[in-house]
Amino acid sequence: MVPKIKNDFGNSANKMRYNTKKFVQPSTIKRLTEQPAIAEGSIEKHIANLFDELTVNITSPALKRSGFFSVGKRANLNIGKTENMNIIIGEKHKHDIPIIMTLSMTAAAAIVEYYEKHGELPVTISISPELTGAIPASEWSPANAAAMEKRFTETPDGKASHVVIVYVGSSLVTVTIKYTSVKITQEGVPAIYALREAPAPKENNIPGILDKLVKEYKNKKGSEHIAKLSQIDIAKKRGLLIDIGAGTTELIHLHGANPVTDNCTGRRRGVGHAAEEAAKALSSDLGGHLEINRQRFDDILLNNEDNLHESALRFMDDAKFVEAQNIMEIIIERYKVIGGDIEYFMVLGGGSITFEPDLYSDLVAFAEEVHCFVLWIPKEYAVDMNLDGLSILHEKVFFPSEVVKS
Repeated sequence: MVPKIKNDFGNSANKMRYNTKKFVQPSTIKRLTEQPAIAEGSIEKHIANLFDELTVNITSPALKRSGFFSVGKRANLNIGKTENMNIIIGEKHKHDIPIIMTLSMTAAAAIVEYYEKHGELPVTISISPELTGAIPASEWSPANAAAMEKRFTETPDGKASHVVIVYVGSSLVTVTIKYTSVKITQEGVPAIYALREAPAPKENNIPGILDKLVKEYKNKKGSEHIAKLSQIDIAKKRGLLIDIGAGTTELIHLHGANPVTDNCTGRRRGVGHAAEEAAKALSSDLGGHLEINRQRFDDILLNNEDNLHESALRFMDDAKFVEAQNIMEIIIERYKVIGGDIEYFMVLGGGSITFEPDLYSDLVAFAEEVHCFVLWIPKEYAVDMNLDGLSILHEKVFFPSEVVKS
């Protein structure tokens, strides 16, 4: 079976579906000169913890320099020497980190799948997968998409192979990856497909994808009809999709599911920018004695026991408010640029959760002024809208399975 890979190249996290399984890793690497310490344990334990301990040696013409890496969670164990996506510069189609993350996670997922099927660790695996991914609208162009696709599929010798040696405890597994087909689309567009096919609410208290819209408009005089719209109804309309991530806020002008390419753009605004400003403020508050990068600051925010947690929260609250105002400004600016050619605003992405308290009400008020409505995607769906949409595009649009005729 051809492995089907859908990859969301995030600035903070790389999210992948390998066939039907989902894997998530921080978009962080650390270049190594020697093998890190190996924890004791059985093969079963190392397989179970493979993504937490991901260490690889990659030989690939797609990289500026092949090498030995700790990846994701394992890389974050050594905070001072890690590399992550530069959210100021961007240019994911040129950067090595998305390639390293994708190759490493693909190899690890192939090993996990093999072990679960055969009950033993392989020495070598060769796979020829299909890959669908997305890069920011601010970077996407046919030329940039083609350039990134070729990094996976073409090499100087024409063999298009990437060799990833994965460390599984004290054992080594060599995974050779030869991509058969790669399609790179622009972030935001997959989300409209995810909206159209989002599941109905289940009995486990997960809201429907339109719950916030219904709650906002069902009792609002003159807007009751909005609350009665279906997912398909909305997906057919003209909209401005606002995908707030760590490094960029993507603004996608849509006519139905079709992007108006000339009106799609992105701005260097998002959670990562707020976190970097808050991290600078925290460092200054500590007298400049501690340099705090974005990943370390995120760790402090998530750890209630950290002695810097309360200070980090305070600085992040201030930074979030300022960044939310910046995002609101670029939404208004984009509305003017596209000549008001929309009926709704759709907000998603991890940043939609972070900025909702400071942004939602302002956007709803603006939408009412310009006779539009707001579809704010609930947090249960917001983070994976692009990944879910990539899966739909992969299976139904880019690489549909061939129907065997009898």
